[in-house]
Amino acid sequence: MLQRLRRRLPPAVLHPVLTHAAARHRKLSAQVHRILSAIENEFSRSNRVEPVLECLEKSKPALFAHLRKQLDSMVAAKAVTLKILNLCLAKYHFRARSASLHSRPFGLIIDPSNVCNLACPGCVHSPRAKELKLFSWDKGMLPETRIAALLRRYGPHAIHANFCNYGEPLVNPDTPKFIRLAKRYLVGTMLSTNLSLARFDAEAYVKSGLDYMLVSIDGATQPVYEKFRRHGNLELVCRNVQRLVEAKRALGRRTPVIAWRYLTFEHNIHEIPLAIETARRLGADQFLTLDPYDVSWDDPGVRAVAIEPVNVLFTRAEASIMENWNPFPEDLDADTIEREFDAPWPDKTGPANGGGGGSTCHWLYKSITMDSGGRIFPCCAAPRPDMDLIFSRFDDAQASEPFNSQKHRLARLFFANAEAYRAERESLHLDRDPHCVNCEWNKETANTGSAQIQQYLKAAGGDLFSAESLALLSSWE
Repeated sequence: MLQRLRRRLPPAVLHPVLTHAAARHRKLSAQVHRILSAIENEFSRSNRVEPVLECLEKSKPALFAHLRKQLDSMVAAKAVTLKILNLCLAKYHFRARSASLHSRPFGLIIDPSNVCNLACPGCVHSPRAKELKLFSWDKGMLPETRIAALLRRYGPHAIHANFCNYGEPLVNPDTPKFIRLAKRYLVGTMLSTNLSLARFDAEAYVKSGLDYMLVSIDGATQPVYEKFRRHGNLELVCRNVQRLVEAKRALGRRTPVIAWRYLTFEHNIHEIPLAIETARRLGADQFLTLDPYDVSWDDPGVRAVAIEPVNVLFTRAEASIMENWNPFPEDLDADTIEREFDAPWPDKTGPANGGGGGSTCHWLYKSITMDSGGRIFPCCAAPRPDMDLIFSRFDDAQASEPFNSQKHRLARLFFANAEAYRAERESLHLDRDPHCVNCEWNKETANTGSAQIQQYLKAAGGDLFSAESLALLSSWE
């Protein structure tokens, strides 16, 4: 708001107007914080979900009214109101260790394609993994009808979507359409790609509204690069990065932010300086290293190594993402957003029962994952024949709630109350546990966490959300 005033008013009248606007803005920010604090106070003293839902319904009109003063669009203000209240409710369920939820997942992981053009060691697509039949992974492409249905269900409440998991998303020619669909619900979007594809429509990805593209390039010369990125072509990857940079320039866009991600192995760490300079020369926005998982079981010659993280920013990447929060203001799905806004919380899902204390997994309360075939997983892990990770399936006309599937509820119940879980499992005559019962992964870091929540709210509301408000919405402990 203040930025718009600076652009529109002459210097002679700018100072008093800005002073008045800043004071009004501080007052608005304080009012929003009071609403969020009142919700937090109600949640902290309530042992039942009914008063929590009533509190959210009572808070909705005032929160919307304040957001409407900040945002140019009534539909956008309703969407942000929904997302904030959903964050509050998800936080309540997490703290209460609820087994069934009224909240919706605010982080989405969606695989546009279940296939990949590369065969990297340790991946579901490696020759050895396929030979040993280690993973339950079928080929296929995500149809537009399925992703559209998923976004109608979860888009109004979601803040972030990853269009990638174990497939190469750019193999599906409709992926730019899918990203554009997510932007109709004001969802932040990113994907990870090897970008080693002969057919790459750079202009389509710029026009899609994509916020962030993570390009996996683990070497600065072909012999080093292809030791892990099997069948990859480094020259082609670099050419595609250049095409994307040129498309951004031609269209006057700063997104997607292009990040060169470099997995660190013993064979490639010596090329990091050259890779940084290559990324700079090509016009990437960021270069970062990441410690990979151990893949020596697949190829003993490829050994992961942990180094001090490298993160080089060549441009104002975060600012570019924040500016891209609502790239298509005239294309929001107003009907779906307004229908969800008008629906009272108790009508959204089934009953929510409290589970009690104990540690739990953040994924089970924050995110949901779907592959191109519609299989629903609780996290980003790849299903194997020896573990029960397929929690449900999603199709275009599904009436049931995948986020409250039997396995989702049982997994949450296990962490909250192991004795109650065992009794429930026995009554259902299940032959094995959901994978979460035996999971050894890090359960405290979900795909969409505190950093993504804060970035989203800053993009949506500018400085409308004070540091205290951001902490209330993003701190879950």
